Amino acid sequence: MAALAIRNEQNKTVTISAKLIFYGNHATEELAQAIANEIRDMYHEPKASVSLDEERYEVRIRIDYELVSLAEVVPLSIENTNFRYNFIRLEAQNHVTRSFMGFGLGDNVGHWITTDNLGKSTTATHEFGHALGLDHPARIDFRGLGNPGIMAPRGTIVDASLQWNPLVAAGEYGGTLNPLHRRVQAYEIEAIFKDIVFDDNGYAEIGHLSNVLFSENGNVLNVFF
Repeated sequence: MAALAIRNEQNKTVTISAKLIFYGNHATEELAQAIANEIRDMYHEPKASVSLDEERYEVRIRIDYELVSLAEVVPLSIENTNFRYNFIRLEAQNHVTRSFMGFGLGDNVGHWITTDNLGKSTTATHEFGHALGLDHPARIDFRGLGNPGIMAPRGTIVDASLQWNPLVAAGEYGGTLNPLHRRVQAYEIEAIFKDIVFDDNGYAEIGHLSNVLFSENGNVLNVFF
């Protein structure tokens, strides 16, 4: 998701601030709150800091959200220039049978499905990472390395205790990463800040704005004027 990074020179903090604008048939207050809490809590868990101009800054995450109707989200997306605003459709399922973000790393749109157990499974936090510009890691075998990062994809090889089924051989059915065991790692947060540039007011834009909306099934929604 697109976001703003806000740098505070006085207290040496940098805040990643994003607003999730939820729409769709399953956009409920309960689900929205669970998603926002999961993302915020998981990104605060490593208590990460980053080096900016050779000084350490504590990283904080601010996640706001709003529920809107389809009629309301169309003009919001058309007129949007705010890098904090991310348009996420929430539905029971879609044509790719998984939650996804939009068009390339850093995009501010997505289609998430409730069958991914949003707010409880690390899926929302994983997708949030994609929208902050994080890709899947090149490494797919994390055996002996403990919990993999939040960006580890399905099919990642891990220690038996982190598998869906700890009794099967690594790589076999059930012998890959159970996403519940993903954790946001400090090195992933550091990667978010690579190459971003702060302006004189201490703001830096993360990601990009496509402002595209999706249909119930996850196809691009054609909006006519």
